Amino acid sequence: MDYQKSYALLWVGLIAGFVLMLIGGSLEIGWLLWLGAAVFMAAVLQTLLFFRCPHCGGHWDPRGGIPRYCPHCGEYIR
Repeated sequence: MDYQKSYALLWVGLIAGFVLMLIGGSLEIGWLLWLGAAVFMAAVLQTLLFFRCPHCGGHWDPRGGIPRYCPHCGEYIR
């Protein structure tokens, strides 16, 4: 998986997981709350595994978005 798909999946998973946890918590549906937590954690885990430089493989911090230059090797990304 490339870094662009990984970053998009991060946001989709975080939002979907948060909404599921919110609905499960407000309606007191335990399994929905746990499903939301699992989706949330899966989004974070895949980002830790796949959000990296295509040139050197260095891990990026997803809080800053997709960088224009790799902070590890200095290569142009886009």
